[in-house]
Amino acid sequence: MPPQPGPVSPLLPPLYGSLAYQAEVRSVVAELITHLQPSVAQRVQGIPVSFESDPNDVNAFAGCDDSGTPFMATTEGFLSAVDAMAQTRATDEVFGTQTYEAYMAYVVPRLINDKGSPALPPGIIAPQHWPDLRRFSRAHQLADEIIAFTLGHELAHHYLGHTGCANGQAMGGGPSPATLGNLFARVIPAFNQPNELGADNAGVMNVLATGRARQATSYRWTERGGIMLLDFFGRLERAAGSSPLSPMTFLRTHPNPAFRIPLVQATAQAWRSQNPG
Repeated sequence: MPPQPGPVSPLLPPLYGSLAYQAEVRSVVAELITHLQPSVAQRVQGIPVSFESDPNDVNAFAGCDDSGTPFMATTEGFLSAVDAMAQTRATDEVFGTQTYEAYMAYVVPRLINDKGSPALPPGIIAPQHWPDLRRFSRAHQLADEIIAFTLGHELAHHYLGHTGCANGQAMGGGPSPATLGNLFARVIPAFNQPNELGADNAGVMNVLATGRARQATSYRWTERGGIMLLDFFGRLERAAGSSPLSPMTFLRTHPNPAFRIPLVQATAQAWRSQNPG
């Protein structure tokens, strides 16, 4: 079992809006890189993160731009989904509600039919629960854990050599939002289950090592964020019926979430047995 979250003082501020989430993603990536082995960190130090403007697609990816420079990216839809998952999960933890289930019941058919955004709709969280500072802080913690698992996975694609372009060279600023969509269509690797599972394995260990290092001063990251993300996509997978024509790009380019969850859990358990404390 992962360590249970302890109190964080002072409470973390709310994450609100796309710019706040973009800054948080970059901060999380920088922290993950700090806790890689030095020879590994050198390959990806300063790697840029770009943000694709599609508000409906929920995805993150690693690639190389036209000049062969590595980058990572998420869609705006991913940021909205992280916010919604974190907000509803935090509300349920603090108040004993079922807002995550209500959110998923609302959003899954819309995403599968490619007719809606993953953003949290009005009314899912009761008005009296919104201003609670404990809820805001817990949502911030959960969002960071989801981001850490997701971008830790994408970062691993680079330092494990899956993209072939992260070799410690000087990093650029990343593709512009205007070009990122077309670039994504060209650079996204074909489905490669060994690479995806290898990135899960390395990414989880990076998250756990970072979480161990930060526990004295802040909230300790675990594999919990990965389980939340994969539960989200697992529900989409089941609703889509594993169709290769699913509008969700993530479901077409990653292994089945139901298969990944136990492997993430097993990796975390093995890491803890080798790194007690």
